[in-house]
Amino acid sequence: MQRLPGIINIYYVLTSSLMASITQKALADAPVGVFADTFLIPHIGDAVCEMETQFDNNDTLEKVKLSFSTTSQLPAREHLAFVIKTVDGKQYLIGTADKPFPVIKVDDSTGKVDGDSAATKYTISYTNKVALVPCTA
Repeated sequence: MQRLPGIINIYYVLTSSLMASITQKALADAPVGVFADTFLIPHIGDAVCEMETQFDNNDTLEKVKLSFSTTSQLPAREHLAFVIKTVDGKQYLIGTADKPFPVIKVDDSTGKVDGDSAATKYTISYTNKVALVPCTA
């Protein structure tokens, strides 16, 4: 399992505003740009992004899991993709304009009695031939 270095920013973008054929471009090592509106998600604590590669029927599948906590609410009923920026300045796209879309799991919690704010933990799961696409946003 591969883990990305420190994530400094997480953004969400509506999948309907992404260009088509992102997976094919990534497979061909063509540059992928995100020219849609991106929305910053202020995260609390460390965000973690892990990727594993699976081999199935002579084909390779990548599975990505992104976990973070925030006090913001995401429009989880929409089909969302995510852009993450790491400490080394690289950006990655999780999700495309086409199915399958990232699966968003939401865990709500209340704040602690001593004054911590209530936070929502999001776990984003995504599986595709290229699940973590290097991009510019």
